[in-house]
Amino acid sequence: MRIWMALLAALVLGVAPARADEAKLSAALDAFERMALWRVATGLPTGALESTGGIIRWQQPLRVRMAGRSSSSERSFLLKVLNEAAELANLAIVVENGARSGENFKIEFFPEYGAPPIIPDAGCLARTWHIQGIMTRVELYIRTGSREYTRCILRAMLHGFGIPGHPNDLDSVLSFTRHGISRFTEADVTTLRTLYHSSVWPGMPHLEAMVAARKLLAERMGLIPAGGDASGLARLTMDRSVVRLRASAEGSGRPAAIAAIQLGIAYSRGNYVRTYRDEANRYMRLAGDGGIPEFQYIVSSMFLEWVSPLRDDKAAAHYLEKAALQNHADAMFLLARLLASGRGREFDPVAAYAWFSLAADRKVRGAATARDNLSANLSAAQIAEAKSRAEKFVPQPAR
Repeated sequence: MRIWMALLAALVLGVAPARADEAKLSAALDAFERMALWRVATGLPTGALESTGGIIRWQQPLRVRMAGRSSSSERSFLLKVLNEAAELANLAIVVENGARSGENFKIEFFPEYGAPPIIPDAGCLARTWHIQGIMTRVELYIRTGSREYTRCILRAMLHGFGIPGHPNDLDSVLSFTRHGISRFTEADVTTLRTLYHSSVWPGMPHLEAMVAARKLLAERMGLIPAGGDASGLARLTMDRSVVRLRASAEGSGRPAAIAAIQLGIAYSRGNYVRTYRDEANRYMRLAGDGGIPEFQYIVSSMFLEWVSPLRDDKAAAHYLEKAALQNHADAMFLLARLLASGRGREFDPVAAYAWFSLAADRKVRGAATARDNLSANLSAAQIAEAKSRAEKFVPQPAR
């Protein structure tokens, strides 16, 4: 009898809390992914998701400017929410004065019945800009006097700090189906704090960010000591993340290319999945074959940056040419460099001169200098041929 009681006590005091902690970790990690690493993409079916392509967040202090009319209570609440979000993100805030004060975080108010059509029925809109995951500017457009003002401000503020998702089944201000929420929820706070931790950086790829977030959350919950190993935790959540990316990568258009690049990076670096050359190549080529120049350029850059045996100069040149033919200026410049060095393609200084010229016409830094340096090794006839090719260039449609 005592043995059975001891076993029952072990189950109650040991296994049950462990399972509860694991479930809490999995829930927090899943919320982080769906809020910070997935978004509902314009043009996709309802509920379909697009990977952000990695972490998006601020890296510099916020210079805030407010424009338009609103009540003192509305402004007071907005500043309260802004300061709360900034404190969670450990970001400094400076509220600027003046009509044109060099702000990077603009907030504009509109009256209930005088709002422009860009503001949706919900009452607010957040527009964001970022470069390689580093946020550079945010504009929040807010309809004053709306019954949804409180919830709208909370939601727009999270978008303004780099959280794009709308997981409707989560207890979050980002959910469109949860009502009566008047402050950031536990999921909102945890995700924002995780997003701005020093171990998570702008542009961090999807699965690498998930690995970092799992470790951070496990440490916060006391499941592992600081610097401990979290690889055995939340495996189902991590596996589901890979499944989602794979499903998205097999689609079409921008969402598919973004997901495919994320998987290519993961398989090349061993981010959660094991390092696998064939899969890294397959997903990168899947992204490149989608026909979108910006992703063909990214794929080419990865093929060139990888070390052997993953590096593939021929594949890089192949996708650079596709992107260059579609008028991608940076691809023109990089393709010219390969042709001028004989890397990935047969040495062709005439073609290199032509592409350098086209890149220079599009103001790519260094292109004009590279073209002029190359001309010293070309005959007058070769330079004339290269200039003729550049003049006859006509951008091709996506393919």
